[in-house]
Amino acid sequence: MSENTTTPKQPWWLRLHRILTPQRISYAWVAGIGLWAAWLFSAILGPGNFDLADQVVGTDYIQFYTAGVSLRQGDSASLYNFEFQSQVEQAVAGPELLSFHAFITPPFLAWLFVPLSLLPYLWSFVLWSLFSLALLPASLRLLAYAHPLRGSLWALTWFPVFAAITFGQNSLLSLGILCLVYALWRRSHPLLAGLALSLVLFKPQLALGVLILWLLEWRLEWKSLLGFALGGGTLAALTFIFLPEASLAYLTFTQEVLPGLISQAQFPLWHSHALRSFWLLLIPGQLTLAEVLALIFSALGVLAFLRLWQRRRGEGPVLFAAAICLTIWITPHAMIYDWAILLIPAVLLWQHLPAARLQWKVLFAITWLVTFLSGPLTFAQRSFLPVALQISVPVLGLVLYRLYQQLSRKE
Repeated sequence: MSENTTTPKQPWWLRLHRILTPQRISYAWVAGIGLWAAWLFSAILGPGNFDLADQVVGTDYIQFYTAGVSLRQGDSASLYNFEFQSQVEQAVAGPELLSFHAFITPPFLAWLFVPLSLLPYLWSFVLWSLFSLALLPASLRLLAYAHPLRGSLWALTWFPVFAAITFGQNSLLSLGILCLVYALWRRSHPLLAGLALSLVLFKPQLALGVLILWLLEWRLEWKSLLGFALGGGTLAALTFIFLPEASLAYLTFTQEVLPGLISQAQFPLWHSHALRSFWLLLIPGQLTLAEVLALIFSALGVLAFLRLWQRRRGEGPVLFAAAICLTIWITPHAMIYDWAILLIPAVLLWQHLPAARLQWKVLFAITWLVTFLSGPLTFAQRSFLPVALQISVPVLGLVLYRLYQQLSRKE
């Protein structure tokens, strides 16, 4: 008797692995080294606190530095007064500063930058950058990655990580906290894991995916949820006790300014990579419609996560990876550097599902490439057209859909 065996047809996108030869993958090093060299050249040779493009070195870091200055000088009440903060930034960077970088995070984050504000601006930025760089291998160690230093070097070629450091942002701090949450959670320290997750509340949207996962498992994860509530409550209480005026100003800011911030003319919409900004770029001026469409697609993402949770219950690494992916998909606000937390699912899936590494390789390569191209392409479109397509968002949607399909094929 002869057996009829059929080989399942490979999906078209998976055939892309044929072009991902070791030589072509090495081009990532060329691109990464080129990016870092160009930035360092511009930053070092620029005059004073500015680079050769007349942008303040560290870009967004000046908002955190001046927030630290404001707290140190007793001006916490003006932390969300944009006119006042603009004046402080001018005083720090110099009169050549033409742009304004608003401090929009909760006031407790400014505490972190009070000691850093004692240093001259450039030295403060250098110290913060070194701290951010050190967080990369530390984060990978928390994920039990076998080669954290080598992995960190690869991560430095990825544009969101490059942007996180060169923009002076706190995204690698978010990455480190979420990796700590995972490590504590996997080692059966749920209360501590919840407390650790509360530390990411300076960007509360980045806790969404993990909280949804814990809520689905609330009978098992009630200690994690309790730890998060205790940590968040403690942060809120300390902030209101020691920064009462700033806390009240922040509450007003979140109600009156923050919801419509992305629709303001000064907001760098081309630099945003989230569903809300994606739709607003396609339908300019229609913030309400953009919000509704973002909610619909976010709901679809949550439903997909729910089905995946039902399929993969008990598989902690896989579900945590999916929770981080869900976070980036449903977050109402994500700049390109916020995508740095996607290193977590990349590492966890690569380690815990090695049989699917061919698929991961292709999906990771697609994501790596689109993060390089999407922002500049969107900026170019907005320079000539009334609408723009931020390709990173639909490509991320397709990558997550393929990931969902792969993870749903549990044997």
